[in-house]
Amino acid sequence: MEMGSVNFLSIIVAAVAYMTLGALWYSPMLFGNAWMKGIGKTREQVTAGASPVNYVLGLIFSFIAAYGIARIMIWTNRGSISDGIVIGLLAGVCFVLATMGVNDAFEKRPCSLTAINVLYHIVGFIVIGVIVGAW
Repeated sequence: MEMGSVNFLSIIVAAVAYMTLGALWYSPMLFGNAWMKGIGKTREQVTAGASPVNYVLGLIFSFIAAYGIARIMIWTNRGSISDGIVIGLLAGVCFVLATMGVNDAFEKRPCSLTAINVLYHIVGFIVIGVIVGAW
């Protein structure tokens, strides 16, 4: 990874990987059924409101997350896979867990739902860090 500038190709690949992880994470194969139970919706209700706009926004937000992790790696002069794991984990715990934990506590969401959502982002941030660090 070049330390002075962001490698945008690595960010695009990382953002797509993050979205792909989300598709798997929230599928019935993994945590989709538990997630739907946690939000109190059926598969029909979830898919009825689906729009391509949701996926475009998801990709934009994934790109922002990947860019942020890449930028943190540059600012800290870190650029290896192991650095990406540490920075992704740290960002996930400090920013995602802390903020979603507060929101979910006040919204009285089930702990299982918080765990599913937070762990997706933590794992996703680690995947981003690995991809950016490997580039």
